[in-house]
Amino acid sequence: MELYLVRHGESEIPPDTFQSDFPLSDLGHKQASAVAGRFRDISIDHLLTTPYQRTQATAEAIAGVAHVKAIEEPGLGAFQTGGFHDVPVSKARESYPDWFEKTYPLQSYELTGGESASAFFERVTEAFVEKVWDRYYQNKDLNVVVVCHEETINVLLLHMLRLPFEGFQTFRLDHTSITTVNSRQRKPRITGVNDIAHLMMAGLPIGSSGKGRPAT
Repeated sequence: MELYLVRHGESEIPPDTFQSDFPLSDLGHKQASAVAGRFRDISIDHLLTTPYQRTQATAEAIAGVAHVKAIEEPGLGAFQTGGFHDVPVSKARESYPDWFEKTYPLQSYELTGGESASAFFERVTEAFVEKVWDRYYQNKDLNVVVVCHEETINVLLLHMLRLPFEGFQTFRLDHTSITTVNSRQRKPRITGVNDIAHLMMAGLPIGSSGKGRPAT
């Protein structure tokens, strides 16, 4: 199996707002089109996406080029941040100053009814093993694409490396970056991380456009 983990394109997050389920920005659509081009000559057997506007739109761009249907897999979805979705960032800073001072850049949201780092790790790895790895790893001729989130890919890389996830995103992964993994001797082998050649070839800026808060 050749596995391609694709981070979604940039989304249009309003200022002073936590990421929730916002659509792609104009730049995000361009990024999605660019990454779709990377799969033009690859026969994709399975395309999975998480149930968010930003991942679905990115997956749709890939599906249009690869002529394959995208299937939703909620278990690989983004961190559940609980009550942070419902308040402005500035208000949350006033209400939880210690969290912002001590937790950032760690991610763990049980304070407001969201997921802890350990709960997120368990959910993502369980979904990956059941819905992706155990199903496909033995077939060396399969190409599987999963469109998901920066924190999801971080968890999967740490899981493959047998390292703990404590909420810190060890790997920087740009929007629509491609991380590649294949299977050898029944084990995952990481072959590339944060491949953004398509963005460079398209002359697109790397990173966020600066609108709103960076997306996960």
